[in-house]
Amino acid sequence: ICIHKKYLVSLIKKMEINIGKKKVGNKHPIYFIAEIGVNHCGNIDLAKKMIIAAKKSGADAVKFQTFSTQSFVSPKTPKAKYQKINTSSKESHYEMIKSLELTKDQHKILINFCKKHKINFLSTPYDINSAKFLNEMRCEVFKTASADIVDLQLHSYLASTGKTVIISTGMSN
Repeated sequence: ICIHKKYLVSLIKKMEINIGKKKVGNKHPIYFIAEIGVNHCGNIDLAKKMIIAAKKSGADAVKFQTFSTQSFVSPKTPKAKYQKINTSSKESHYEMIKSLELTKDQHKILINFCKKHKINFLSTPYDINSAKFLNEMRCEVFKTASADIVDLQLHSYLASTGKTVIISTGMSN
């Protein structure tokens, strides 16, 4: 497909999308997403404090990560160099990732906490089952990880929901 540069610039200037109930685009304010990811370290109280801090900083949304360790990581996967430097050698890669996983009940607690504090809850699903769970929890927006840019099954499922999907492209070319 060949798109003339003038047409593309014109298209981008006119583009707007809805993220939840907020319009985002050239003539609208920014949509500020506070990336919490797994920085809660599996601690729900810390996650709540991070949500409050994000809200106080003016964020529209907080973003977590949703995954099942057993479908995401092999028990024999070695730690990356930075993980070896920053974590205990007594803990395997699998154990480290497992400690960062939020249970379904913890997701429900955080989603309700966000509703109470009027900040949108977003999450990055790392597999279809996680995406289905988030959809069941009525997440309005999904955000995919750049590593999953080639996961056509995940993207097909997310597209089938009809909801907004923010696709990270950081690891693509």
